[in-house]
Amino acid sequence: MFWRFTGLALGVFLLAVLIALVLVFQDNIVRFRTAPKSPFQTTNPPPPPEYGARGAWLLWPDRTEDEEAEIFYVHSTTYYRGRRWNAPFDGTKVNQTQRQIAAPNEAGPFSAAGAIYGPRYREATLFSQFTHKYDGLAAQRLAYSDVRLAFEEYLRVRSEGAPIIMVGYGQGGLHVLGLLKEFFEFLKNPLRKHLVAAYIIDQATPSSFLTSLQPAMPICTYAEDVRCVVSYTDLEPRFNEEMARIRNRSLIWRDEMELSPTKGEDFVCVNPLSWTTTQDYISEEHHEGAASATGIGYRDRPPAISKTVGARCENGILIVDKPRQKYLRRGNWFGAKWKAQPFNLFYFDLEKNAQTRVAKLRGVLEHEAQFLEPIEESIDLKVSPVNKVPPLE
Repeated sequence: MFWRFTGLALGVFLLAVLIALVLVFQDNIVRFRTAPKSPFQTTNPPPPPEYGARGAWLLWPDRTEDEEAEIFYVHSTTYYRGRRWNAPFDGTKVNQTQRQIAAPNEAGPFSAAGAIYGPRYREATLFSQFTHKYDGLAAQRLAYSDVRLAFEEYLRVRSEGAPIIMVGYGQGGLHVLGLLKEFFEFLKNPLRKHLVAAYIIDQATPSSFLTSLQPAMPICTYAEDVRCVVSYTDLEPRFNEEMARIRNRSLIWRDEMELSPTKGEDFVCVNPLSWTTTQDYISEEHHEGAASATGIGYRDRPPAISKTVGARCENGILIVDKPRQKYLRRGNWFGAKWKAQPFNLFYFDLEKNAQTRVAKLRGVLEHEAQFLEPIEESIDLKVSPVNKVPPLE
């Protein structure tokens, strides 16, 4: 009897130790399971999307004449498998996550501001954000090449003169930053002129990246600023290790469109409760509302859960209060914090702000249309010879 009890106790102890080890090393387990087993060079990527076809788009609007603006939206990472470095753009499981979770919660807040164009693309697998080796960087570059082609197709069909909102979450935010670098430089660029704002969410945006653009693109520091960038990554205080990873291991586009880690650079942090870059705590009284829009159409408005969280910027990260509602908390088990979130803490704050900035840009464009652009360079005119008209005979 004694030996039986001792064996049972030892078995329970070993099981408890095993469970503890699994919990302690759960992030490592997730990384291991999502790591592709073959090098990028030895695998054939999935076939590319054909953006002239509707099936290559997650979101494509029914064109109407009364749209206030046009939104180009790039979804977050929804491919969590280690089977390949880049997801098939038409994979069943991936598409279900995009339709049911990503689009309603990420694109949904902007649907009231205008028509949304959201491409499918051969996104890099989740593991690519944990490695800076060739394979992960190559997967991100392949994903961006799709997004770039999709943006060119959007430009082909866009309404000339329509205000543009750029929106990217997570990996999608990195690709939108690439588009800003390649398509929105130079003051007289018509795209830059019509840019309402770029919303880069859950993706680190170094201040140096914006100043490297020609000319530098400003940070949105007030709720009505236009032609600027909003960026934040929101995390509860318990995610301190994830904050450190973001600060030191996020990727950003450099010269010649090369990718490299941020290594502790200063990040843009715009607090969506005040739309300023102050590091002051903004209380929940200023919170327009969170929402869990999972499972509904991206144009359907979910119920608002207002005055739920306060937030403050700290070293480039938006530190948010722990929501009282469990379904508004980012998961912490086995990689849940890295997946597309089934809610948006600032759904209605984003919705209201996007409409505010669209109205502001329309006013700016109407004002600018009343005046000719100034002459920036003087032109030297050569002396023209005077030729006398011969007299009539």
